[in-house]
Amino acid sequence: MKFQLLGASSPEESVRERAHRAIAREAAAEGIVLLENNGVLPMQPQKIALYGAGSRMTVKGGSGSGDVHERYSVTIEEGLKNAGFAFPTTLWMDRFQEKYEADIAAWRQGLEKQVQKYSPVQTMQMFIFIGEHPMPYPACTPVLADELTDETDTAIYVLSRQAGEGKDRRVEKGDYLLSNVETESLRLLRKHYKKLMLILNCGGVMDLSILDEIPMDAVLFFGQGGMEGGNALADILTGKTCPSGCLTDTWAIRYDDYPSADTFSHRNGDLENEEYAEDIYVGYRWFDKQGAKPRYPFGYGLSYTDFSVEVNSVTQSGVELAVTNTGGSSGKKVLQIYVSKPEGALEHEVRALVGFAKTKCLGPGQQQTLSIPFRLEDIASFDESRSVFVLEAGEYRVKLNDTAAGSFCVEAERVLETVESIGTKSGKPVSQTVSPKAAAVLKQLDDRDKIRLVVGGGYDIRCYNNVMGAAGRTCTKLLKKGIPNIAMSDGPAGLNVNQLSTLTRNAVPRYPEGLPKDWQWGWLAKANPFLRKIPGKGKTVYRYMTAWPSETVQAQTWNTELLEEIGKAVGREMLEIGVSVWLAPGLNIHRNPLCGRNFEYYSEDPVVSGKMAAASRYSGCSERGRCRRLPEALLLQQSGG
Repeated sequence: MKFQLLGASSPEESVRERAHRAIAREAAAEGIVLLENNGVLPMQPQKIALYGAGSRMTVKGGSGSGDVHERYSVTIEEGLKNAGFAFPTTLWMDRFQEKYEADIAAWRQGLEKQVQKYSPVQTMQMFIFIGEHPMPYPACTPVLADELTDETDTAIYVLSRQAGEGKDRRVEKGDYLLSNVETESLRLLRKHYKKLMLILNCGGVMDLSILDEIPMDAVLFFGQGGMEGGNALADILTGKTCPSGCLTDTWAIRYDDYPSADTFSHRNGDLENEEYAEDIYVGYRWFDKQGAKPRYPFGYGLSYTDFSVEVNSVTQSGVELAVTNTGGSSGKKVLQIYVSKPEGALEHEVRALVGFAKTKCLGPGQQQTLSIPFRLEDIASFDESRSVFVLEAGEYRVKLNDTAAGSFCVEAERVLETVESIGTKSGKPVSQTVSPKAAAVLKQLDDRDKIRLVVGGGYDIRCYNNVMGAAGRTCTKLLKKGIPNIAMSDGPAGLNVNQLSTLTRNAVPRYPEGLPKDWQWGWLAKANPFLRKIPGKGKTVYRYMTAWPSETVQAQTWNTELLEEIGKAVGREMLEIGVSVWLAPGLNIHRNPLCGRNFEYYSEDPVVSGKMAAASRYSGCSERGRCRRLPEALLLQQSGG
């Protein structure tokens, strides 16, 4: 059998890495949402007091499958320093880092004692146990009086949260709610500093009732900005990049305002079943129906400049409008088109997003004409009794953001599509198209071979295409029948693989610097010395992948062209390291802010989610075609001994 190990042959930072870092920085900056600003931003680089868990220990992304092992990430402290900011005191950050490291060491030591009972054949059970006892996000330490400074009148507090696979959030202090320590620290900072800014370094919605008690001069939803997050935030604060991000979720005043507040996850004690009772009223549709005012509505986001919008035309297929930058700074504008349906026999939402667009960067006085198309199929209502999508007769009102833009009429009911319940046994054959090459290969496979393809390749360390750290691979036992294995990588925020590995001539993987730290548990930790690279033997490759901003931050750019660039970049990285399938993007709808994996998904709205996913997934077709043809290319490889 022949084996391959793809990746860079040198540990030096490549041209590809630097180019992708630039795209990641742009995406992180465009995805930051300015929630509040009383005029303190933008600001020039200056002395500033920096506090909060995310200042030095910035959370770049979620845990679990949403993690990426990049070369390095830029923290908020580093990003501000890179931009020319100075910190008169780092006493709080130094003290927090010391406590952080002590907390992690204590957690690891305690958990290591508990996993000693697992044998090599119980490795999966061991990691399931570890996943059920995740690393604690360190409790924030209070800001003390001697950690304040009089060398500046401006302070930033970075409030951070971490969640991920297998760990939903909770409506508790220190999680969805601010802790007492955080509240008291903000109260002390507000009293001491003339200007106070709050940065939200978390994967999704948080309770911000603190703003009713302690007003902030600026609030920014930084989210999880990936490896260039710190630099991107500095770009926004200094005005190098004008804020243009808009929320893709509704931020409620109270958690209880969400429809599944009492029943989600652990709230009703049932972790096995989840029943959503809000029907079609998901996200802003629920708030519209209930007449509930949110703290920040879906689609909200401030800028450093102003725009005027003139609607040129409204038709059944879209809206044409002209956007002019009437302010004093260059910037981009997000335009959202909603449609309200006429009263009829069917139940429907008050309004629904049907299309959106984002301008290019417009300088003061510059104008751009945009056409925002939408499909009648996306406006139709579903009549369950007839299994049809219909346009009911009447006036359809079109809104641009919150402003009436026009309307169009449907004179009589129009049935756009008739569907069939998937529970109906029609007996109709399923149409399939198989290429001649694939058909020839399939003829060689018996039932056992086909089962192997469906089940996958497991964790057999000897395989044709070895991408250590990737989530999985297809069957490794069918090479002689013309089917080598392909590798699949986790990660909506990027390719989740090991940074470097060595493959011996007989396809046994080695680890030049030892096993990844998050693998070094129990018997694996003891075996670690024996798994290192043998000097002078084997091929070593380096796989430093890009850690992109989380999907929620990507969606908040409302920039499909930018997500196309991210899709192309991921495709290039897939080709570089031999990954055939990227297990992304994640397309779950945000139905409750406590979902621990919301950062892996785009939005509460299906149009935003669908368009963003399509952009990032299909954008690289012309450039990534080789990625999709990779399995076919591998079929042409000659099998070895």
